[in-house]
Amino acid sequence: MDMKLSAFIVAVLCAALWAKPSVFIPAVELDGVHQDYADKLVRWTKGYIENKKDVRVVEYEIESDFILQIKMLRKDDGIVVVYTLMNSKNKKEVWTYRHMAYTPNDLIPIVDVTTMKFGQWNGFRVGLGLGSLVLTVPEFAAAPLLDFSFQFLYSNFLASIDFNWGIDEGLGDDDFWYFGIFFSPAYVFNGRYAFPFVGAGAGWSFMGYKSDEYSFSENLSGEGLSLFLKTGILFKPIDYKTIFAIDFRYLYNFYEIQKISTKGWMPVQGWSVSAQVWW
Repeated sequence: MDMKLSAFIVAVLCAALWAKPSVFIPAVELDGVHQDYADKLVRWTKGYIENKKDVRVVEYEIESDFILQIKMLRKDDGIVVVYTLMNSKNKKEVWTYRHMAYTPNDLIPIVDVTTMKFGQWNGFRVGLGLGSLVLTVPEFAAAPLLDFSFQFLYSNFLASIDFNWGIDEGLGDDDFWYFGIFFSPAYVFNGRYAFPFVGAGAGWSFMGYKSDEYSFSENLSGEGLSLFLKTGILFKPIDYKTIFAIDFRYLYNFYEIQKISTKGWMPVQGWSVSAQVWW
């Protein structure tokens, strides 16, 4: 592939990952509420989401990724404030937040809580990743990796169930295949564009190894308990749904492989890296 074309593709992907989402705020829908209250609420809302969430507020709907519709309805002694965020392309609702304000001072806390919902990504997701699995013990060997996962993200807590398949295609001196089922909790650090995470996990894995120098006793494959440490980065979801992630792991497998020439046994160890998309 031409180097200029490759650089252009990388630049486009980086711009997509790091672009600021934009929102358009149309006129506030009022029912029994003075326009001055609406003007103040819009002004505060714009300032909060731009400064705290780094979201661009645009002047025209055609420029926006999202539409934030605000309603203020008089009810008894207070005002019901309703925020609804919609996708500007299909007008589908992303989230709705409503609260009651009894005094003008109640409006600022409402704006602050609403601001926190921008970029909110809590919930279950399904992930798919592509990468590489590299063995360092017994010796270097590498294979393409397919990663299928179920993710649960709540605030700074991330729980994952992964199915990792190292495809039978050796890139070193030896060929191998690897399949593992893992569970891992992780802590996600706060960020603006990217969110680092660290965690650890355990599971059960199966491995086949084709070599004249190493063997799993009389078997062609090994299986057993596997532990790993992981770290990586989650990228800010532009559409509030799709998350891009990069996952690095150090794997320690408790089943051992034997070096035929020395009769010595050693646990299988390695690394993996995968680029993932979660929906």
